[in-house]
Amino acid sequence: MKGFFNVLDHSANKTNEFTTLQNARLDLVGELEAIVQYENHLMQTNNSSAQNVIKHIVEEEKTHVGELMGLIFMLDPESKGLFEKGLNEFNREYKER
Repeated sequence: MKGFFNVLDHSANKTNEFTTLQNARLDLVGELEAIVQYENHLMQTNNSSAQNVIKHIVEEEKTHVGELMGLIFMLDPESKGLFEKGLNEFNREYKER
């Protein structure tokens, strides 16, 4: 994954929750990159079949984002609280205007 370095020690032959959490975070970044890429492709075509396929793929990628966020929240419950705090701050500052 470009722009990211691997902070995990692969010399150990065991998987632990920290490794799983870090992998889920990197997977989340990958899903977000895929969404950006597919949406850019969507904007670059007038072919209706291609648009339908790409829209479907984007929906799947967004679903993957939700699944990975659920996994991250399970592995790092503090991040769920902070995520909700940020969402509440956004809603107070911007959505309610």
